[in-house]
Amino acid sequence: MKANLHRAIAVFAFCVAVVPPLFAQNTWSHPRMISVTGNAEIKVAPDEATLTLGVDSHDRDLAIAKADNDKRIKKLLNLAHTAGVETKNIQTSALTMGPEYSDEKIPKLLGYQVSQTVALTLTDLSKYEELMTDALKAGVNRVDGINFFVSDPKKYREEARLKAVQAAREKATAMAAQLGQSIGKPWEVTEQADAEDNGLMTANITLGLRYQMPRMAATVAGGEVTIRALVRISFLLE
Repeated sequence: MKANLHRAIAVFAFCVAVVPPLFAQNTWSHPRMISVTGNAEIKVAPDEATLTLGVDSHDRDLAIAKADNDKRIKKLLNLAHTAGVETKNIQTSALTMGPEYSDEKIPKLLGYQVSQTVALTLTDLSKYEELMTDALKAGVNRVDGINFFVSDPKKYREEARLKAVQAAREKATAMAAQLGQSIGKPWEVTEQADAEDNGLMTANITLGLRYQMPRMAATVAGGEVTIRALVRISFLLE
């Protein structure tokens, strides 16, 4: 008698534990939806550029190499101010100095190298060619980088984002139509990062000590900067 009672209690407990989840599974349903990605890009002409220019000076006498480097850097800074570059847009690097040795089995001291770089942000691209030409004349012998960019990309990103959303809607509509369905309200919207979108157009140039200045003229153009947007949207199906 007691054994039957215990079995009845065990069966009842099992039903209490199992039936609610089964009932929930029968009554809960995942919303019918379609998920797509939309991307868009806008080509924009850059309106600013960052120039990273360097001066390397060499001499057997460290003091002479340092004086030569100071002289050329001062010329470069004066040129930047003449071109209208604001003080806040001019940044010099830390000065580096070091000995230079020969590649012989027993190295010999050849002299010393003194180096310094200056980063300039040019907000008037019409002065780019003249500034670069004059900088080379003033003694710049290294160009570490030229970056063209858009000073205020926010409005272009907003435009690209709206176009990406429209592209996602059009894609979802076409895909749903192939299934005999139509899309309803968006269920979820996510903006995704685009690894290729850096908002910059970059040119890296290295100039040797014997580089001829006239070759630099009109060899780097601003081109266009690509502003991209990528979104993922899930639409309910009707």
